[in-house]
Amino acid sequence: MKKLTTLLLLTILGTFLGFAQEAPAPAKVKKPAVTNSAAETVTGKIGYISDKKITVKVKGAEASTAFLIDAETKIKVNGEPKTATDIKTKWNAAVTPKATDFATAATIDVTKAAGTAEAPAKTEE
Repeated sequence: MKKLTTLLLLTILGTFLGFAQEAPAPAKVKKPAVTNSAAETVTGKIGYISDKKITVKVKGAEASTAFLIDAETKIKVNGEPKTATDIKTKWNAAVTPKATDFATAATIDVTKAAGTAEAPAKTEE
């Protein structure tokens, strides 16, 4: 009887530990981007970019800030005029909203480090 009880307890413990190991880690919950509603420039890392929208995550903020991109939006990468297709996520950007419509970007100024695969270092001659 003692062997049967011990065997039953070990079986229950083994089953419990088996389920405990199979439990997946809790998924990281992404906060949805918040549409911009202020007149100030937002500076941070680009989280999403398309020809119609950009999201920027300010360091320490809980959620990204979203801006619409229209035909009037001026985009510059390291000071040179570019298009939204030239921009990559995780680059730094400063987005200034339109004065009449805070949800739409007036200007997007992107900076990327020289010497990366996307931005070869310039050599002076």
